[in-house]
Amino acid sequence: MSVGFVIVTHGQTGKSLVAEAEFVLGQSMKEVVLVSFNQSEGSLDSVSDIRLAIEKADSGDGVLVMTDLIGASPSNRVARLLEEYDAVMVTGVNLPMTICVWNYREQPLGLVARKAVDGGRRGIKIFQE
Repeated sequence: MSVGFVIVTHGQTGKSLVAEAEFVLGQSMKEVVLVSFNQSEGSLDSVSDIRLAIEKADSGDGVLVMTDLIGASPSNRVARLLEEYDAVMVTGVNLPMTICVWNYREQPLGLVARKAVDGGRRGIKIFQE
């Protein structure tokens, strides 16, 4: 078993991240469950979609839920559900984070969450001449 992954983002951002991560890694990430947040949907619909995604992703080792913007609707909806599940949310999902967590999915949930943050940060640098 391994940690399950859910990515909750505005629009198709999560789908694009997983497609690019699959290209870089050269392997399928079909186990990652995606929730595309649509502002026009009701709050209850999006919470229900997230709940179903967490349940689908959970194989018994917990679930890491990655969202795009802290304080935005996707992360706010996820935060409401965390107490109900063995799940951790990390915000600011990016391509380096997505690749990093995939490589650590066999590790305990807490470690995977820390690797997510570390991987996301390591992918951000300033370059200037």
